[in-house]
Amino acid sequence: MKITRLIKAAALALVGLAFAFGSITRTEAQTIITSWTNTFPNNGNTGMYPQNSWTYWYSLYQDTSAAPGDYNLAGTNDANMDYTGDTNDSGSMYVYAPWDLITNGSSDQNVFNISFGNSQQMLIINVTNISWYIHVAPNSVTNADGNFGTLSAGFFDTAYGREDTVYLTIPGSATNGWVLMSETNIAAFSSAASAAASSEKITNPDVATAIGLAFDQNSYGSSPQYPTNALVYWIDNITVQTSAAPPPPPPPPSVTIAPAVQGLNLFTGSGTALYNRENIQASQGEYTWVGASGPVTYSFTITNYPVATNDAVQTQIFLAPTPGTENDPDWNEANVVFIDMESSITYGGGANMYFRYKTNEPNGNTMIYGPGTLAGIGTNTAIGTWSVTFVNNTNVTMTAPGGASTNFSIPDSTGATAALFASGVNIYFGDQAGNAGGANDHIVVSDFKVTGTANDFDDNFVADDGVLNQGIWKTNAAFPNCIQLVGPGVPYWVDWTTPAPNYVLDTTDDLVSGTWTAVTNYAAFTVGTNIAQLVSTNDLQSTSNAFFAVIQHNYSLQILWPGETAAPGTPTGKTGTPTPVSIASGGVTFTVNAVDSKFNVVSSINDNISFSSSDSAATLPSNGPLSGGTGQFTITFATAGSQTVTATDAQNAGIAAGNSSPVTVTP
Repeated sequence: MKITRLIKAAALALVGLAFAFGSITRTEAQTIITSWTNTFPNNGNTGMYPQNSWTYWYSLYQDTSAAPGDYNLAGTNDANMDYTGDTNDSGSMYVYAPWDLITNGSSDQNVFNISFGNSQQMLIINVTNISWYIHVAPNSVTNADGNFGTLSAGFFDTAYGREDTVYLTIPGSATNGWVLMSETNIAAFSSAASAAASSEKITNPDVATAIGLAFDQNSYGSSPQYPTNALVYWIDNITVQTSAAPPPPPPPPSVTIAPAVQGLNLFTGSGTALYNRENIQASQGEYTWVGASGPVTYSFTITNYPVATNDAVQTQIFLAPTPGTENDPDWNEANVVFIDMESSITYGGGANMYFRYKTNEPNGNTMIYGPGTLAGIGTNTAIGTWSVTFVNNTNVTMTAPGGASTNFSIPDSTGATAALFASGVNIYFGDQAGNAGGANDHIVVSDFKVTGTANDFDDNFVADDGVLNQGIWKTNAAFPNCIQLVGPGVPYWVDWTTPAPNYVLDTTDDLVSGTWTAVTNYAAFTVGTNIAQLVSTNDLQSTSNAFFAVIQHNYSLQILWPGETAAPGTPTGKTGTPTPVSIASGGVTFTVNAVDSKFNVVSSINDNISFSSSDSAATLPSNGPLSGGTGQFTITFATAGSQTVTATDAQNAGIAAGNSSPVTVTP
């Protein structure tokens, strides 16, 4: 079909072309920094005050606090302690370590982290120095060597892993005043980068990043044990330095286009976070196999599985009796059967299915991945029907596409396990990513079927015409946009890489003289590290030609009074003269548009707008959002004369404020 060939060509060529259509203003979701300091300013506060830029994290402080296990407790600054002596505008990090409250002879750790803030990250491999000043409270008890043990300043990576460096000794002289501690071991930073890469599930440690620092003091391995007494100390003037120049701006987005396959499209997540369960859940909860009069089968059919060989993707069925509202019952619930189909490197494009379960283990999965894993089966293709049949309460058969099967039994000599699943069993069905490659994947399922229970159903997702059957399912996903029902008249998926601030998918049927219009029938959403958007046949301007480009709309705000009309393509973007306004007549409604350089409305902008006016006594509109790039707002003037209104994007400081034409205000 001609349209397919042309669309594929556009996918390869039009990203570069897109930059000819408008200027670029780039704001990054994350910023790579090359140095960082924190002097803990107190902003005029006196005495101790909360400072949420750092927290106690997985530490002794929580273990002995009034709420044990309440991690991520906010740290506190002390405005009366400062390395430079400036207690008017600066302070320091106050660290409390109640070692005296732990059980005698046991060990623990005191971990506290501080973020770089403002979505800033740092390449760990480039770090050359971490330094800080420390002051220990007078009369603190040293160890036998006359010091206060050791302290490491490591990294907190983007997967929330802690990567320690060398543990440096806190000298006894720190009770007399501020002492400089400095980590300059390049090998330690290199090792931390490798550890962070493993945590972040990437292969190249050169691009492993930290979102902040993680300090750790612990009593593991010390002989005799130390610390054993409560410690209080202050940290100030933290500095991190690197050898790197500021990185170049990221490349423009690259675009791919693929046919959209009808059925239940399950995406594996949004962003780089892994292991998010993206499920649909049965609307009512009685699908138990226990005590059924015959075999009970749960099955699903996969029709599209574009998962690369090394991508870790899991497709799951959870069977949980009377679950809560969570989307991860395999962790939260005490009793779960877990049908776990995983993409297989061994089979290269195929998959393995495992039968796992747990009993009486809320908030854990030790049993699931230990004695609760009872059987597995593999095949060289994931496409086809996968099923699990409970022949009776304990005997089970798993069948893979192609007919291969395996039989096994659930250990239950007393019937106690069956009793846990005898009623209220609910069904979850979905997927999740297990590594960085899998985070950008999705699969397509055409059918889910249950037979032999009191509430059997057979949901043909293709026949659902793009709408989830609410009589059977509800969405219960970490990111609901990851659940997409694709129906007829939706021929293509377009996705593009990030960062892509203010980029919009546009289409035309003529590269030479055609008009580019935004694709709007389906909203764009984030999947993995990309942005994806469905294309409807209603988005296409022609039945024979279609070209797509991801274009960054560098928009501005336009204000139109009654009497003014938008005029895209003209020097001012509007025609007409504002109609005079009478104070006595009350409020006047005006229009705010987000427009590109040619004054075309940018329909993708839905930001909140705030207002000011030359009439300081006027009643201004409340802040409110644009919808599809436009909005209506009302102002009530109180002062006669020539007046103006200014609109400001309250969500994006990089967008210049828009000023209205003067309007005449009469009494």
